[in-house]
Amino acid sequence: MLRGSELNEVIENELKEMVKEGIKKAPISNTALHKRLIAKEHIKGGLSTLSTPERKVLIQKYTTEQLLPLNLNEKEEQLYVNKKTRQALLDTIKGLKERITELEGELNQNTVTLIQIINQVKLKTNLEWDDLLAPYLISELKNQSNLKKI
Repeated sequence: MLRGSELNEVIENELKEMVKEGIKKAPISNTALHKRLIAKEHIKGGLSTLSTPERKVLIQKYTTEQLLPLNLNEKEEQLYVNKKTRQALLDTIKGLKERITELEGELNQNTVTLIQIINQVKLKTNLEWDDLLAPYLISELKNQSNLKKI
């Protein structure tokens, strides 16, 4: 069984591996890390093995690193880290997915409206609008059938 700095190194390597595996497959927590270290026969002691100040800092560092891509606000991250509720994280993900769907619908509606305006202006003026429009709108003008009609 490992001890001291050797164990700290193994713990850090295990945490790096958990970060690579991702939060869905290997969410970092003291308990999860402890189980992995026991399964690999690096330790046989209790959960308190991970409670030294240096190890706590290591675990916190890699937990934060694992949560970084989720763009959680400070409150949501603290809820997750404190294990008060993992549901807060799941609720945030669900809310963000709903917001994305809502914003995609708004973008589609706004694009359709803007294209209708552009088409009317093209009919009534001699302006070259293609030079003034964003590339996104130019491609949407060319592919009007791709937009959902509202």
